[in-house]
Amino acid sequence: MNRFEGGDLVVQALVQPGVRQVFSVSGGPLNSLYHAAAAHDLALVHTRHEAAAAFMAEGVGRVTGTPGVAAVTLGPGVTNTVTAALVSKMAGTPLLILGAQTKTVSFDRGAGMSVDHIPIMAPVTKWAARVLHTERIPEYLESAWRVMWAGRPGPVFLEIPVDVLAAPASPAAPVEFVRQRPGLEEAARDGLASALGGARRPVIVLGDDVFWDRPEGLAVAIEHLGWPFFTARLARGAIDERHRLWAGVGYVPANETLKRSLSEADLVLVLGHHFEFDLGFGDGVAADAVIVQSSEDAELLGKNRRADVKILASPSSVISFLRSVETGVADGEWIESVLSGWRVERERQLDADGWDEPLHPVAAVDAVVEAMPAETIYVSSHGNVDFWADARLRLPAPGRYLRAGQAGSLGAEIPYGIGAKFADPTRPVVVFVGDGGAGYHFSEIDTADRYACPVVIVILDDEKWGAIALPQRDAYGGEFEMDLPRRNWPQIAGAMGGFGALARTGPEIGEAMRAAVASGRPAVVQVPVRSVISPYMAAISG
Repeated sequence: MNRFEGGDLVVQALVQPGVRQVFSVSGGPLNSLYHAAAAHDLALVHTRHEAAAAFMAEGVGRVTGTPGVAAVTLGPGVTNTVTAALVSKMAGTPLLILGAQTKTVSFDRGAGMSVDHIPIMAPVTKWAARVLHTERIPEYLESAWRVMWAGRPGPVFLEIPVDVLAAPASPAAPVEFVRQRPGLEEAARDGLASALGGARRPVIVLGDDVFWDRPEGLAVAIEHLGWPFFTARLARGAIDERHRLWAGVGYVPANETLKRSLSEADLVLVLGHHFEFDLGFGDGVAADAVIVQSSEDAELLGKNRRADVKILASPSSVISFLRSVETGVADGEWIESVLSGWRVERERQLDADGWDEPLHPVAAVDAVVEAMPAETIYVSSHGNVDFWADARLRLPAPGRYLRAGQAGSLGAEIPYGIGAKFADPTRPVVVFVGDGGAGYHFSEIDTADRYACPVVIVILDDEKWGAIALPQRDAYGGEFEMDLPRRNWPQIAGAMGGFGALARTGPEIGEAMRAAVASGRPAVVQVPVRSVISPYMAAISG
């Protein structure tokens, strides 16, 4: 049918900055958008739940650097995205949620499913707005894009009533999606050079801005400095983590070497990040250490811990300067103690009997990684067994690790994996999830099957809500309704069109992973593991 409506204005505006798909759950008020997506070759992905749709969209952004989009119907369709929006806001990831609404003539009359979405979505997004005129749809989308990227990235919500979306329209001029990135000013250069020049025990923490900016010459700058570096959150894989100067993950609860290094360092360079929860809010940094912090968001400079040198600039501009800056002579013996400390710590994570049945979670993770190619994208979450994966994974490139932990949310894991596969169909995708987290969106295996997304979901099954049960046992001498019966997850996966396997040993895991990949279908590999508390969980529960 040859018609041009508000939905076409939405789709044309989305494809300009590189959006390749919209995740949704079927909703009649979105029909104009659906029709336009088909007309303009924008892929439409119908999921089983709106929360999963939003998580998939956020997952796309975490892999590609281009924001993902979810479009949901009014009322419960919108409210089902609240958790995903919260995760996105706390993680600093860009996400666009489009919400339907009843006809404008029905506002405030109690129309079916209709509710005022703006007060609901405003606290969990950077911006929540409503479009009341069809011709202004491109303008509002341009504003949404601008707010989404301003300072620290985050989610935005845009509501479009059905009569506004489906109204006849005329093609609009292309909108401008321009993201301005601050450069390194001369005064900041002088302060940075002065601070770095006297460092004897320096460490570097690479953070979120590094992922979004993808600066050229980052590895060259690190090599030039010769200092140990840690990768936090979205910066995982910003430099190949098999690099000789990588000192481990940038999470104090999962890295004793980082904790010690911060307490001993005389210079801490925080590039594109701030002292958030996983860095202990900066409380463990030596009192006399010089702190140099760069961020693209002025609000984060000095947050939680004062910075001696505050740099409002993009990582690219800072890295360009660091590639040739002159530094003092660092303490080589101390630097080597940091690097060797991480190597020893990582080796000790697997007990001598870790390969005995049931497997230690580290043994299970190692067996999975050994069976997969280096270019694999991995996903984990915020459960106890997931935290074991943090320190085991060594990512060779950015966008290869989606860690759904910033908001402490379970349920993102499987949708993240599917979103990652949509974002990069050429790479294998492996999801690590516990038997608790698996239950949230297991039905999305059907979505993965319908859209030929062969993700591999590894369920590390310890038959309990381990993240809560193990600290609970230590604190109260018992567990209270924490056990989960062992379910036949492979069989359920098979009923949804997927492949399934049970693996109890290292060799069985390797065989199951290879069979899962070869099946070309979404797959579940269930691995019984010991219920042992991870260093991360032990630290945050203490």
